[in-house]
Amino acid sequence: MFMKPQMDETILIRALKALADKKRMRMAREIACAGELSCGQVKSHFHLSQPTISHHLKILADAGVITVRESGQHRFISVNSDLINEIAAVLPSNVHPKTARKRKRHDQDHARRRSA
Repeated sequence: MFMKPQMDETILIRALKALADKKRMRMAREIACAGELSCGQVKSHFHLSQPTISHHLKILADAGVITVRESGQHRFISVNSDLINEIAAVLPSNVHPKTARKRKRHDQDHARRRSA
């Protein structure tokens, strides 16, 4: 059986925590879809203040989810696809949304039967 290479758990947890916030997840998706965005372009995608956007981008950068490239006075942001691919490689690949829903429904039915 082929085993996926293990990623450092600290890096994995830090990245997943950074992506757990809805705004940061959306930012990462927007940046990934565009390939690369300037800070101003990121701001144009969100109805948030510049300090709030900077705060979220810093968390994503500190977690290694995004990379920032400086060119003169401008900063260009892209998603660290190597890290995202590593995260995807260590997550279970056999979990599907339908399976999770069926399991939840099964657990709820089981709980109802036990309480009756």
